[in-house]
Amino acid sequence: MKNEVLAGEKGGSLFTGKHNGLVLFLVLIITAVIFSGSLKLDWTNWDDNLLVYENPMVSGARFKDIFTKPAEYNTFNPLVISSFALEWKLVKDRPFLYHFDNLLLHLLCTALIWFFFRKLGLSIWWSGFGALLFGIHPLRVESVAWITERKDVLYALFYLAALLAYIRYIACEKNGQLALTFLFFMLALLSKGQAVALPFMLILLDWYFKRKITLKVVLEKVIFLAMSLMTALLTITFFVKSVYAAADKKTIIYVFNRFEQMILGGYAYTVYILKSIIPYEMSPLYPMPASLRPEHWIGGAMAVCIFVIALVSWRKRRFLTFGLLFFTFNIFFLLMPFLMNETAYLLDHYTYVSYMGLFFVMAMSMQQLSERAPSFRAPMVFLAAALLISYGVMTIKYIPVWKNSETLWTYVIEKYPRHITVAYLNRGHYWYKNNQSGKALEDVSTAIEINPTFPRAYMNRSLIYLEANDTEKALRDYNRYIDLLPPFDASGDVLNPPMSDVLSNRGVIYSQAGSYEKALMDFNLAIKLNPLNVSNYVKRALAYMQLCEYSNAIRDFNLSHQYDPANPDILNNRGVCYLRSGDFNSALDDFNRAILLNGGNPLYYMNRAAVYHQLGRAAEARRNVQIAQTLGAVADPAFVKLPH
Repeated sequence: MKNEVLAGEKGGSLFTGKHNGLVLFLVLIITAVIFSGSLKLDWTNWDDNLLVYENPMVSGARFKDIFTKPAEYNTFNPLVISSFALEWKLVKDRPFLYHFDNLLLHLLCTALIWFFFRKLGLSIWWSGFGALLFGIHPLRVESVAWITERKDVLYALFYLAALLAYIRYIACEKNGQLALTFLFFMLALLSKGQAVALPFMLILLDWYFKRKITLKVVLEKVIFLAMSLMTALLTITFFVKSVYAAADKKTIIYVFNRFEQMILGGYAYTVYILKSIIPYEMSPLYPMPASLRPEHWIGGAMAVCIFVIALVSWRKRRFLTFGLLFFTFNIFFLLMPFLMNETAYLLDHYTYVSYMGLFFVMAMSMQQLSERAPSFRAPMVFLAAALLISYGVMTIKYIPVWKNSETLWTYVIEKYPRHITVAYLNRGHYWYKNNQSGKALEDVSTAIEINPTFPRAYMNRSLIYLEANDTEKALRDYNRYIDLLPPFDASGDVLNPPMSDVLSNRGVIYSQAGSYEKALMDFNLAIKLNPLNVSNYVKRALAYMQLCEYSNAIRDFNLSHQYDPANPDILNNRGVCYLRSGDFNSALDDFNRAILLNGGNPLYYMNRAAVYHQLGRAAEARRNVQIAQTLGAVADPAFVKLPH
């Protein structure tokens, strides 16, 4: 078996070949130079906020939470989040280090690809060609330039390490190498669930290297398959059923029947293959069709033909079967109907690992042609150089698209005007954050016109209306949002925990409009959905105060104070409730404690003056009014008003 594996290493030993170091060095230098523009990029609001700079697990370096709780969209990527947490500790939200680390990981993956291709039988130089295809292909931009896709470059690193360890295991049959393979597999799974395909790659490698199938060979895959199955089930259970997936009525399962879903999946499969050779119409997002057109049926049929070719070529073109099946197994799980929606119909970064199989086929085909017919050698070298130069130029030109949220979403909008909801929604969010509310309102309203059933668009527009003090329109959008994402199912069970914040915000709007009873209803539901959010108890207490239900308000302030004892506003508001209830001593105690925590708030002194007035301590009341005046309060020292 050892000879079988090493027989594929053309051009000398893997580590001591004459040009090994030179070729690998050139591959990495060229890749680094072409992707150097990514180091100048900023953040985007396409999940970078959810995953990194607005993620409390990252900013707080809460490693216990990182390894026990899901991240954005209910995915579980603890190693990725941990890497972000370490970077945050070093540089906070400055993006350079995050981009640098993405590029560094991509270079490591490119190096491992070279070793992997050498093991599969490519010569030194053709392995370099294949590795460069991987390193500089334009469809790699999304995985490298997009900070969120740390998931791709990190999981691919462990994935490739697992494949190389397994090839070594095939050669030496040492259990330590198999254990190392499993370790790398687990690390890959903890980086991205897409690594579930690895057990099938191990089986494919067994076949490629003509390993004899025995009971031992079968049993050693059981634990790998079990982990993949468990990860896949968890992904389907939590990610697919998350609020985001359920909310998008343009998900493929809502638009097409099952046969049409298969056709569209086959079309996507074919498009990915075509783009590996000719990277046409590149975009961060592609519009999902409203109905199937002729090209979709043709693409679906081509997918079947390609797969058949892969199967029937196994005797004469073993490398072709291996490469196509490598691509198929790694892309297959991302063609599932429940994963394909308006924001995940076709995604370039899905191909980060799967394209390794296609690049291997391209490199091996050109190597064999140049070896079998010397007259083909020069044309093959010319073709290889032409491909690499064209890919490199395309990559350099595409990287600036990812500069920031404005450039990213403007690119998508200009490419597919009035087609992709999220592009308008996210650009609108960018305008809103940069104090351009007019542009924000226009973009978000366009998003709603494109897809009236997209809940988050109503939420974002309501915030813009609130900023403009248009509470009527803000409430209307909040109500529409809640209609699209009901917090409870028909039996009253919690259906959508994230709705707690939405109900809480609507409660605030009701309070501002003086509708305190409606506000209380929303705060009660928000607390039922998320009883650990202390701010909701404070909001409910303030609503109780306006309804003069002071005992209920005091109860909520007591609970809030237990969780946040250093908050002077809670003490001040509770003191007001005690004062209005006639419990002057308790009120005085709360105002004293509030002033100890924050002696610069004039309102606290005015309220304490009101207590002293009620207790008949006029001199102390006047002294507190004078202190409040020095802090900016406007008051008549001869008359102490009731507390505000």
